[in-house]
Amino acid sequence: MKRYLLTILAVLTLSFPAVQAQQKYFVDGFHGGVYGHYPLMTYTQFMVDQMNQHPDWYIGLEIEPETWDTVMVKTPEAYRAFQEKLKTAQAEYTNPSYAQSYLYCTTGESIIRQFEYGMKKIRQHFPEVLIATYSVEEPCFTSCLPGILSQFGFRYAVLKCPNTCWGGYSAPYGGELVNFIGPDGTSLVSVPRYACEELEKNSVWQTAGWGNSPEFFKACFDYGIKNPVAMTYQDAGWTNGPWIGSVERKLRGTKYTRWTKYIEEQSVGATTDDYHFSQEDVRPGLMWGTQVMQRLAQQCRVSEYLIPQAEKMASMAFLANGFHPNQADIDEAWRELLLSQHHDCWIVPYNRLNARGNWADNVKLWTSDANKLSKRVIDSAFASYEEYGKPALKVFNTSGFRRTEVINVGLADGRYMDVKVDVPSFGYVLITNDQLVDPAITKSVKVGKKECVMENDCVRIVVDLQKGGVVKSFVLKETGYEYIDNQSEYAFGELRGFFDQQKRFISSKEKPATVTVLEDNALVKCIRIEGDIAGTKFQQTMTLREGSPLVDCSMKIDWKENQRIGDFTRPMRKAKSDKRTTFYDTRYALSLMFPTSLEDAKLFKNAPFDVCESKLDNTFFNDWDSIKHNVIVEWVSLTPRRNSENVGNQCLGLLTDHTTSYSFGKDYPLALTAQYSGPGLWGRDYRINGPTTFRYALMPYKVSEGDSESEGDSDGKASVTVMNQICTSWNEPLIALNSYSDIQKSESFIDVTDTGFELVNVINKGDDIFVRLHQTRHNAGSQSVCVAGDVKRVVEVDFLDNEGKELEVRKEGEKSIFNVSLPQHGVRTYKVTK
Repeated sequence: MKRYLLTILAVLTLSFPAVQAQQKYFVDGFHGGVYGHYPLMTYTQFMVDQMNQHPDWYIGLEIEPETWDTVMVKTPEAYRAFQEKLKTAQAEYTNPSYAQSYLYCTTGESIIRQFEYGMKKIRQHFPEVLIATYSVEEPCFTSCLPGILSQFGFRYAVLKCPNTCWGGYSAPYGGELVNFIGPDGTSLVSVPRYACEELEKNSVWQTAGWGNSPEFFKACFDYGIKNPVAMTYQDAGWTNGPWIGSVERKLRGTKYTRWTKYIEEQSVGATTDDYHFSQEDVRPGLMWGTQVMQRLAQQCRVSEYLIPQAEKMASMAFLANGFHPNQADIDEAWRELLLSQHHDCWIVPYNRLNARGNWADNVKLWTSDANKLSKRVIDSAFASYEEYGKPALKVFNTSGFRRTEVINVGLADGRYMDVKVDVPSFGYVLITNDQLVDPAITKSVKVGKKECVMENDCVRIVVDLQKGGVVKSFVLKETGYEYIDNQSEYAFGELRGFFDQQKRFISSKEKPATVTVLEDNALVKCIRIEGDIAGTKFQQTMTLREGSPLVDCSMKIDWKENQRIGDFTRPMRKAKSDKRTTFYDTRYALSLMFPTSLEDAKLFKNAPFDVCESKLDNTFFNDWDSIKHNVIVEWVSLTPRRNSENVGNQCLGLLTDHTTSYSFGKDYPLALTAQYSGPGLWGRDYRINGPTTFRYALMPYKVSEGDSESEGDSDGKASVTVMNQICTSWNEPLIALNSYSDIQKSESFIDVTDTGFELVNVINKGDDIFVRLHQTRHNAGSQSVCVAGDVKRVVEVDFLDNEGKELEVRKEGEKSIFNVSLPQHGVRTYKVTK
């Protein structure tokens, strides 16, 4: 009978698999470093002791890699003990980036270098530590992460930061696991911030998943998550040890784990839930529009383009004459920029960092040094060319497409001149000085008492001087389309914001403006508008150049004293847990308004290696628990929907020289945040302490049917390729240097014109160049990459320089050609051996 019952039990066991038991998990870890916060003399030994004391406890590490250079020297015994611990399964490194950048507010190349330099440093100290899952304490997320992480060997990611959401958080989505899919289609199995993971009540810095809360785990079980996981990354310096305790009474059945172990061994392991992560799933709430943020973002932007431009100039010289740059200069330039992108620079810029000052002070010094080093590389690359003959101008183009532009150059004889140059892709043109002629004075800018009219061959602009210098007509001559909506209650180019002292919205339209013609010749038209906003003078320049519809603008608001500008219509935050602030709603900040006739337009905004089609009804929010993505990194573009017959395919792009916020919504025009002044995060007073200066540009353009980025049932996407190319030209100017030559000549070393490819970077390593390409075009298919001279071999490599497939190279005349096929927003690097 007993044998019979055992047989029946065995059959039942085989026929009906056991119901998977529900199990709670918790991931613990440490965040910080030598720049953020890390007690250098004690904390490494503290972590070693805690790991020894609690062998069933696991940790994830997000410690700045540079920290270990100092720990190795100051506490060598603790350092060696920690090295041994990181060889075990008790720990893994989940964010090896150099400076824990927020990522969403920078360039794609900078993100690659954050991980490249960070992982190199980590491997110097801990060659055997596991690096497989990306996880962070702060909202350091961006949409292109799957494509970048996978090329650094990451297998998984975590899209939550439950215990540090002061500066924002990720959107809730899905259950136990999701497939985190980037804009290029790359997918990583990931743990999301669950759809049931609500923001913590009575908090402005946590989600419900920050601790061992029974309510959180019950919500997860009710949602169908069988193996829910909570997490906290403790700030280095905290001495709690295991965050939720180490005895069963406190653990309440929750098990410690680490991320890679959890995903591979303790979760469901796989999923069919595809999460097409949008940039709007990143919800940041930083102090946009404050002077300190404007300045540090501008400083970072210059270096973000100048360092790759220096690397490109060095690679160009290598292809021309075998030049090799001083790699130490390039490495140090990158190091200082990467530190400037540290999240603490952006969220606590006023916090004191070191003897040199606060975070913002250090950004200014770091980027200044990075720029000097980059210019030294450029100068040495230029000096490697042996040029003889008469004085000449040598103009370099570091982008991958041919450029015909008007530039202002300084000649060897001390003269400055506007010249129009045609420079081949990734190459140069040499023009002898005797061929340069000052452009004819035209006096075509018309200034009257009421208005000013300026135009070139592409656009015509009329400025209303009676209404503070706003634009009342803006016509693209190619189509005759009028971009200005004169029926709007707002005006194009109007400065408008809520001033606390006057207790009302004040507009630059309220007082008349004057205009001065600064330049008026056959190539350049430039005016300066001078007006008044709330008793403060401002100056705005507008520049047109022949052959381009782009309107290049600069703004200077000459503040003489602090004025509070923001949402002071409601009581100010009294406690740090108050969700409502004066700085979230950008409609109350001083804004530069751009009402257009593009009715029912869709908005597109660029992000690192991505362009996001906004799905927001509007960008407005007042409270921490309702943050929306309202960030402009480099540009936004308004594009008509397919049914906008009166608009056709007209588009308008807006570029800015710094990452900041924008406003947009139904019955509210596109607006660029120009100034906020008042209380901010942690009650800090973000004051005005001098003039506000920034650059922006307006780009009217038409998308032809063949260029449309539309796909599926999407309504007429903006021409991503057009705006990315304009963005490159605006941020990566032609480099004009005085040289010598008896003849005019030009040379192109790499050409990807009309392929959709952005030439992200060209890096010289030994006898090879590494060509990094980003495909901006939808359905581009196979495209040709042309390299001057003979090429022995081309092979695709990942970001760790591991070789992949080898590409066929064919010779056509003096050029070698290989073909590359990438999905839209795909990024790949090709090792080219000459």
